[in-house]
Amino acid sequence: MKLVRKSILVGFTVLMSTSVFAAVILFPSLSLAEQKVKFGRYQSRAIFNKAQTTQCPAPLVILIPGSGAHGPEEMMPGTMTHDGEDHAIFGEFSEGLRRGQVGTLAVGKPGLEFFKSWDPKDKFYDLSMYQNLEWQGLIDNLKDAVEFAKTLSCVDPQRIYVLGHSEGTQVAVDYAWQNPSTVKGLLLVGFSGESLASTVEWQFFRRVIDMLIAPDVDTNKDGYMSVEEAKAWPEVVWPWKPDQDKVSFAEIEQTLRSNPMAQKEYQTLEQSKMWKGVFDRAPIYDRAASLKEDLYVFTGALDVQTRPEEALKMKDQCKKIQKKNCEVHLIPNLGHVMSLPKGPRKHKLLDATLGGVDESFKSLLHSKAQKF
Repeated sequence: MKLVRKSILVGFTVLMSTSVFAAVILFPSLSLAEQKVKFGRYQSRAIFNKAQTTQCPAPLVILIPGSGAHGPEEMMPGTMTHDGEDHAIFGEFSEGLRRGQVGTLAVGKPGLEFFKSWDPKDKFYDLSMYQNLEWQGLIDNLKDAVEFAKTLSCVDPQRIYVLGHSEGTQVAVDYAWQNPSTVKGLLLVGFSGESLASTVEWQFFRRVIDMLIAPDVDTNKDGYMSVEEAKAWPEVVWPWKPDQDKVSFAEIEQTLRSNPMAQKEYQTLEQSKMWKGVFDRAPIYDRAASLKEDLYVFTGALDVQTRPEEALKMKDQCKKIQKKNCEVHLIPNLGHVMSLPKGPRKHKLLDATLGGVDESFKSLLHSKAQKF
């Protein structure tokens, strides 16, 4: 779930993831429709795009980012994208939604500035605010965004939706749980249904086995990786002993779990102030399915940040309680931010990307937004 960076874990090159309201403050914008604003108790930064329609008031979608320090653009650097270019993920999600004649309000985390550059000094308007942010603060920031959205031009207060991405899917569910019937529905992209602890543990200690070793390297499916099998994958580096010709999945996992760097980073996340109280809580499938709000779940079939099976568990829970206004979409060929893996190999883990958003997903958002 933690948005990715390159990391080496025991020889495997993998992608880690790791009320007071202000008036609208307008800034120079990239288009006539776009307004940069500050709102709420944290003076959080947001980007508002008015619905391009003559039929006001219109629906509006509030976009909430995933884990890590993200402003309202949810920017991804070219090192992580399929085309090597920087991408504003929320700008691309918004593009698809706006085709459906809805407005959008992309919201940054408290303390995060509008994107200026990749220079760390440009990242925050209040670093201390971000560092001291707790989980309830994320929910409160969304609450402020909902109230602020109701004051914006051409917004129907009865048709406000929340799009949460990755970690933001859990923030969106918790907000709706605490504030029932204040929004019309939730769009959960890169859905996270398990505990954060479960997701982080899987990313650190099981993902490389589940997403690479078991399905691809182990060609004879005997539960081992052999020296010969590993030769086909130059990214796989294992400290083979002179008389060793294969290694079991169990030994690989044990080695990953004993890596002191991985252990330290896991403990850092476990002790995160922002995740205190929610890190090892129970899965949220029941909570999400019990909401009265419309529920739209979108997960890429090649997602290596949050497991695609979590979306399927959400679908099963909706079916179990007969929740009618629940849709679950497993999107073929796309990953965590609905982008294609890098070519030409396009391996879901080794070639995973975080941008840009594929046209097929923009079209899907468009089709859903038309019905809001």
